[in-house]
Amino acid sequence: MPIYRGDGGSGDATTDAYASQVALDAQTATTKANEASNSATAAAASATAAASSASGVADDASAATTAASNAATSETNAAASATAAAASETAAGTSETNAGTSETNAATSATSASSSVTTATTQASAASTSATNAASSASAASTSETNAASSATTASTAATNAGTSETNAATSESNASTSETNAASSASSASTSATNAASSETNAASSATSAASSASSASTSATNAATSETNASTSETNAASSASSASTSATNAATSATAAQTAQTAAEAAQTAAEAAQEAIDGFFLGAQASNPTVDLNGNAVTAGDWYFNTGDNTTRIYDGSAWNTINPDLIGDTTPQLGGTLDANGNNIDMGVNVITDPKVGQWETAYGWGDHSTAGYLTGNQTITLSGAITGSGTTSITTTLSNIDGGTY
Repeated sequence: MPIYRGDGGSGDATTDAYASQVALDAQTATTKANEASNSATAAAASATAAASSASGVADDASAATTAASNAATSETNAAASATAAAASETAAGTSETNAGTSETNAATSATSASSSVTTATTQASAASTSATNAASSASAASTSETNAASSATTASTAATNAGTSETNAATSESNASTSETNAASSASSASTSATNAASSETNAASSATSAASSASSASTSATNAATSETNASTSETNAASSASSASTSATNAATSATAAQTAQTAAEAAQTAAEAAQEAIDGFFLGAQASNPTVDLNGNAVTAGDWYFNTGDNTTRIYDGSAWNTINPDLIGDTTPQLGGTLDANGNNIDMGVNVITDPKVGQWETAYGWGDHSTAGYLTGNQTITLSGAITGSGTTSITTTLSNIDGGTY
């Protein structure tokens, strides 16, 4: 409720508003301090997130570098495999050509062997013919020998012819044996050439298989290289994204730090204002005291308008510049209240509970009071008998307008 503050001057009328503003400033200081603490916490969290994002960026960059290196290695391996496949394919072609050549040679050797066999057969036939001729010649020789007795010259000639024929037969037999040996050698050479041709063909097939395997390996390596390159690109993209996130987090951290600094500055300003307000309050409200103080809570001498609560008689006392005046705060319980001066209703009414005292009523009371002592005026307290002796007349503020009825049997 409003408290009388004495004649401390025009500043006393704003004390309630000033105290209210001080309370608001204190609340603002507390709010700003809490906001500064929250902003500082958010800044720390943002800084931690930025550090984590930066670490993630470094890891992603390292992974991207490793993936790029692996992609380059795979690409090199793919190129080497492709080169090896090409070399294997060339070697397979060469082996296949060699196999064809060997097969041709084998066929030629087989043909030569067949020719040698034919030749040997012919020569064997010739040797057989020579042997037959030799037998015939031997028979002729026997005949000639039988006839030798008849003709020595004929026998000698026949003997000579027989020897010559026998020599020729032996020579033919030797030639037949040689041709047979040559035919066997040619057949063996043909078999060896055929074996070599088969081996060359097998080697050509193996080389072709190796070439196909190398080509498959080269294709796989190329696929792996493409996959590694894709992974490297993905890692690079992730690294760029992480770097962007880290930059955003750093920006947020900086923003939060700025907000925290701003809030801290505002909190410090509010605290300074609150301290100034508290000092101002301590300069005129001295709190609860057991006796009249001589200095305020700031240590300065008391001035007019300062007030405090006296704990000895539970009263409020206000300093008027030279003395302390006592005010009983229990206005209802005070059975002997006193005014220090004229009571000004300031145009308001006084509600007595049932009746209301207004300014016009008080004016009428003043007029009536001017008529004299009402205790001796003889006011009528009941019905009275009035005898009229003539016409009722009158004028002015005291006249009474009256209608008389049933006087002498009529109405007037």
